[in-house]
Amino acid sequence: MRTPLPVTRVPAKVPRILPHQTVVAPRESRARNRGWENPQVRELLHGRRDLGPEPVEQTFADDQLGLIRAGHVHPLDHLIVVTGDRDAIIEQADDGNVLTGCYRSENDCRLIFRYAYGRVRCTVRTLCDTGDVHLGFLNCLFQEVQTVNIQRPRSNRNDASGSLWTTLEFHAEPLYELQGIAWRGGMLQISSVVLSP
Repeated sequence: MRTPLPVTRVPAKVPRILPHQTVVAPRESRARNRGWENPQVRELLHGRRDLGPEPVEQTFADDQLGLIRAGHVHPLDHLIVVTGDRDAIIEQADDGNVLTGCYRSENDCRLIFRYAYGRVRCTVRTLCDTGDVHLGFLNCLFQEVQTVNIQRPRSNRNDASGSLWTTLEFHAEPLYELQGIAWRGGMLQISSVVLSP
């Protein structure tokens, strides 16, 4: 079990916008294009949804620090970050860099894997001053096949102090491999995503 440490925020300056972002269509059509039909995601996946050839781990490096604007597609080594109606940010925390939201609630983000995988392990931290979090594991059609709801950490006296590190792991049946994770709701810090065939 990890001891929760306080979060170190990015300095109070405007974070740089990450390069290589692709703007998604206007807000009205974004709701229809968050899945496989999104042309930018389809292009980054090279028009196919193959099984991952080997185990990989997606962490967030120093050169990836910065803001991912709402409605953008941002490719990383092993996954693609697709933001919905809210910004996301890759920032420094006490235990290394994390992907997180910029708001205490109403966050909206998808992590689309470049390949489909049979096992997904995701290490996340929920913060005391946020709302409840919804995570959904997505199949190859970008439909949620399993959901997890995490309530914000509360102490015995119902004050809002501390944070909670959690590792979520999902094993899919053969032919039902996973292609991504949907995150909605409260603030969450994602430190790593481990993907295995």
